Amino acid sequence: MIGGHHVTRIRFEPRFQVPNASRKGVRKGFTLIELLVVISIIAVLIGLLLPAVQKVREASARLKCQNNLKQIGLALHGYHDGYNRFPPGGTGVATNAVAPLPGLANNLGYLVYILPYMEAVPLFEQFSLTTDYNVAPNAALATNLVPSYQCPSSVIIESSNNDGKAAHYYGVIGPRGTNPQSGATYSNIAGATHGNIATQGILGINTKTKIAQILDGTSNTLMVGELSWQNAACYRPWTRGWDGNASGTAKNVVNGINSVPYNLSNNFNDVSFGSQHYGGCNFVLGDGSVRFVNQTITLSVYLSLASKDGKEIAAFDD
Repeated sequence: MIGGHHVTRIRFEPRFQVPNASRKGVRKGFTLIELLVVISIIAVLIGLLLPAVQKVREASARLKCQNNLKQIGLALHGYHDGYNRFPPGGTGVATNAVAPLPGLANNLGYLVYILPYMEAVPLFEQFSLTTDYNVAPNAALATNLVPSYQCPSSVIIESSNNDGKAAHYYGVIGPRGTNPQSGATYSNIAGATHGNIATQGILGINTKTKIAQILDGTSNTLMVGELSWQNAACYRPWTRGWDGNASGTAKNVVNGINSVPYNLSNNFNDVSFGSQHYGGCNFVLGDGSVRFVNQTITLSVYLSLASKDGKEIAAFDD
């Protein structure tokens, strides 16, 4: 009682009581089993995520590869505009083959000739067009990396023979074998110890093909193909053309895509086009467009598309 009044004391109790941390049974962290479960869940999530990341990365690399080939196709047409012909796939003194072009008996490949149209004029101006690829000053220039000449999906960066960067985009010399529609043998020049030389493609040895000579249609004729698969075993400096019966940066079409590597003996000119992309590889057509060709393409169609004037009626297998 205070001043004659009764005071009622109100006792406030906390609605929720914090348990005594010292009591038994209070959990201070994860148990071992819970930790293992969490780790397992994270591992599963990573396992699900990794393939998706790899697919995105490969899709990006494949698009970059196609962009590289698009640049090469534009450069080839730029060269044609300037010289009224496409450059040869490779030049040099070829055994039993087409006579060298005047002033170009130098064993250089088409990738050198299109440099001015690849925004690489300063590099092109350092080359001697009357000197072989493997002697000065040309030999040292092969160590320069031209990014658009390599596929980002490939693990092959360096040449395995002579110093220099590898090339991943090769001219199509033409088909070898039998025309599947006429039954005639495709034209080729015998005598090369690394595989006879086809003569019915756009970028052959010492050739000077004009658009008007692509009788089968520029949109139905292969001009440049991707050769970047890991086990092809044929990678040489990107500057190399024809040298001692072997074609450095142009190949015949004889075998299916991603199928036949260099046997280290006599098939260097016939190594299969192919890539590290799943299921096939990219090609530039005679009109400069780029197309992915499935490795399941029938050989008869593939041979027909490699010919510029075989009079075949052929369409891509989709």
